[in-house]
Amino acid sequence: MPIIKPHFKSIANSICLAGILGLFFMATFSVAKPLQKNHPKYVENKMTVLAIRPAGNDETYINVVFRISQRIYKLPKDADPKFLDLLIGSAKNHTPVIIQRANEASDIILRVQPAKAF
Repeated sequence: MPIIKPHFKSIANSICLAGILGLFFMATFSVAKPLQKNHPKYVENKMTVLAIRPAGNDETYINVVFRISQRIYKLPKDADPKFLDLLIGSAKNHTPVIIQRANEASDIILRVQPAKAF
């Protein structure tokens, strides 16, 4: 009996130690995971332009309608002229472009890029 008892204590101690370490690591990773920001800085969509309505004198945005979406997106009048050229080319040639917005709820176009050919 005395020979089995020391082995039992060492096994029990190592199991307890492993359990405590496991809980420690689990608590560390569960706290660290919500602190990580996996949100992109912007949202990208690949769409084809259906229509563009130029801005009036008192308006600050050019309205753009895409085939996929029923929303009206807005390109600032002071945006890079290349962005408007890409949008006009998309409407004429029926080719997609990639638009970038701040988030899903935003309708303001931050950037326009040509769609990459696959």
